[in-house]
Amino acid sequence: MDMSDVAHAAAGMNAPVETDDCQGGHAKLEKAAIKGHDSVLELQQRNVGERLLRALYALAAEYSTSAAWSCIDARNLDQTQRHLNESATYVGLSQDGPTETRVRVNLSGQPLSTLAHQRRNGPEALAAAQASQASWAARRDPFFDSPGHVRAALAVPALGASRD
Repeated sequence: MDMSDVAHAAAGMNAPVETDDCQGGHAKLEKAAIKGHDSVLELQQRNVGERLLRALYALAAEYSTSAAWSCIDARNLDQTQRHLNESATYVGLSQDGPTETRVRVNLSGQPLSTLAHQRRNGPEALAAAQASQASWAARRDPFFDSPGHVRAALAVPALGASRD
């Protein structure tokens, strides 16, 4: 096994991402992401070196994050939390900077804030949004910072606080 096998497995991420962009999340999309995740884990069973193993962990984190977003859209909140936890584990094992930044930005506030908002937990939604704003990526790039501001603004009315 070599990096071309990892690239082939990574190409499988295109379909779930395109489906999510066009249709939003749903159970079928979550299952597709889980299937991709499982196929990546099967590749890890082969005799692979550390570099390939880390690349596979990064890909497993990406698939888990995709499944989590799909569950948020489908309002399957308990499954969302499970996928987010799994994604955090795999991204840590990957030790891949770019993947870690993408997944951690997602994990630091966006899905957690959305999940808390859907559960009508204003304090948790605000805390997750603030964590997103405090992330390394948000401090360095307005593109990653702006969703945290939106999530924080959405959380304030749930707290019953004024806009002052």
